Amino acid sequence: MILAARINAVIEILDAVFKFQQPADNTINVYFRSRRYIGSKDRRFISEYVWDILRHYGRLSALSSPLSARNAVLIWLSRQGENIGELFNGEKYAPSVLTDTEKDFLSRLPLEMPSATAECPEWLKDKIPAKEIMAMTESAQLDIRVNTLKANRDDVLAELKQQGFVVEKTPLSPVGIRFKGRPPITNLPFFQDGMIEIQDEGSQIVSLLTQAASEEIAIDWCAGAGGKTLALSAMMEAKGTLYAVDINPQRMRDLPERAQRAGAKNIIVLNGYQNLKPAYDLVLIDAPCTGTGTWRRSPDARWRVTAEQSVELVKIQAEILEKAARYVKKGGRLVYITCSLDKAENQEQVEVFLKSHKDFELQDLAPVYKKITGDDIAQGALSLTPDRHHTDGFFIASLVRK
Repeated sequence: MILAARINAVIEILDAVFKFQQPADNTINVYFRSRRYIGSKDRRFISEYVWDILRHYGRLSALSSPLSARNAVLIWLSRQGENIGELFNGEKYAPSVLTDTEKDFLSRLPLEMPSATAECPEWLKDKIPAKEIMAMTESAQLDIRVNTLKANRDDVLAELKQQGFVVEKTPLSPVGIRFKGRPPITNLPFFQDGMIEIQDEGSQIVSLLTQAASEEIAIDWCAGAGGKTLALSAMMEAKGTLYAVDINPQRMRDLPERAQRAGAKNIIVLNGYQNLKPAYDLVLIDAPCTGTGTWRRSPDARWRVTAEQSVELVKIQAEILEKAARYVKKGGRLVYITCSLDKAENQEQVEVFLKSHKDFELQDLAPVYKKITGDDIAQGALSLTPDRHHTDGFFIASLVRK
């Protein structure tokens, strides 16, 4: 495809994405599935262009509100020093020619882009520190977790380097490897044989902080696709019993196959919450949340979440905590995790729970974190943030039943 055709495809995709009715990656995938003729290099260019513009949606909106896909691309092209008139030539597969209004708009653009703090809905700006908003305007690195049921990090790291990948150990997680760039790794034998899983370093750390151990009976209460379930199974050395359940069982549809590939023989996938017994050493709640800590990976998510949804999610989280707490045995742990940076979903949620559940107490995770990472944190619960830890944003609290 010539550049003009690529740019036209970007505009077509952004027209759909800017409705913010579904995740952007879904929209992009649907677009390409209906256009099989678009080659891999063209798809990569178009996708990267779309994601770059999405990471600047707030700043671009400050220059053109409401922001249309066409205006977003015009601003972006002007910042790249492209000859816009040549690209918007009206020829077949190219964008239509510039209108007089668009020419005037381009001539009045300021030299400097607005601050990156614009990349946050107004209702959330008082809830998320500016430095975290700015940190999440950058693309996330590609991290993998080495499955210790089948491999060790040093061996995998050495082999990846031998194959020409630019990789390094993750600075905090003892089982993580970080790639430079985003090479396709799902076709690697390491991946297909279940020796590695794609997982952000922050997610690896909070999984390790659950302190799941061999021979325990544990349950992943909101398992979703099962990334943390698999991490816990490796920690348990595939011993004991690890149940996985989700309010939407369809989310777990690939988990049995993934567990088999990983050698995670202690995972049992449940179809619902019936017949559970209050005898678990560990109940993990990877709670539904606004996902404000994941904006590096899902820049469109910040514009899809609403204040009303946030309020409703806080209620749902409290209900899940209330229900799940009944199944923790004495001396057992109720571990609450979110990928949010909003205190209402995190510290405040735990504080409310502890006030009404005197039979639980907050475990100090500082020693556990120190043992895992060699790093120091404040006592009590833990927050990982994109600015401080260069991970996705996570909150974790371990609540021990007395």
